Amino acid sequence: MQFGFFGKLMTVDLATGTIGRRGITEAECRNLLLGSGYAAKLLYDELDPARDPLDPRNSLVFIRGLLNGLVLPGCSKFLVCARSPLTGIWGESAAGGHFHRQFSAAGWDGVVFTGAAARPVYLWIDDERAELRDASHLWGLDTFETNAKLKGETDPKAIVACIGPAGENGVLYASIMFDGIVARAAGRCGMGTVMGAKNLKAVVVRGTGKVPVKDPDGLAAALKEQIPGIAAATKGLHDFSTAGGIEAVELHGDLPIKKDRKSVV
Repeated sequence: MQFGFFGKLMTVDLATGTIGRRGITEAECRNLLLGSGYAAKLLYDELDPARDPLDPRNSLVFIRGLLNGLVLPGCSKFLVCARSPLTGIWGESAAGGHFHRQFSAAGWDGVVFTGAAARPVYLWIDDERAELRDASHLWGLDTFETNAKLKGETDPKAIVACIGPAGENGVLYASIMFDGIVARAAGRCGMGTVMGAKNLKAVVVRGTGKVPVKDPDGLAAALKEQIPGIAAATKGLHDFSTAGGIEAVELHGDLPIKKDRKSVV
């Protein structure tokens, strides 16, 4: 039995509409820890520097980390990785919210998209089952409208990751928006642009399983001991989100003030 991961990636060829799977070994997980480490290996192995970042042959990777789906503080980020259309190099973007829980509960470690669909589509993941569905009626809608319609078409408890008009129209810094009205974003490196270039409007997931844990009682005991201290140390982030860390970040000289005031050559 594997703990913390499921040992499988979903593969989706958008050009042919084919959905398959490939395995992930325990050794790969130990070396790369899933998440961006594993995604970087996937993208490096296929890299052709001569290709445009939006070439359909390039992959777009949705992938969880080893601790996603567990009741652990600070482990809610889900990753989307591809070659960035904004920079032409490695692109990695993380989104918080509840997508990671549903995706992990569905029993997959990641999805690798290749190709481009002939018309807009979305991927519906319902535990082990997955299918590509037509999204022509969603093209042009903003992410709030898309979220509402897709939850109606699939499952009210599903979580939606989708793009809006910016991603559809090739804005190089377009985001992928998660969780609907809560509006969590994979906002870096133009990952929404990559989705748009592939005619992929959304990924919708509903999971009902659990991530396997080797020692559930030990995990629960460690959480009971550590959570009070974590809660106290992160109260500012809890109360004010990213803004809660501004003072500490500024104190250490990590605000992009000078970058924003100087011309980039």
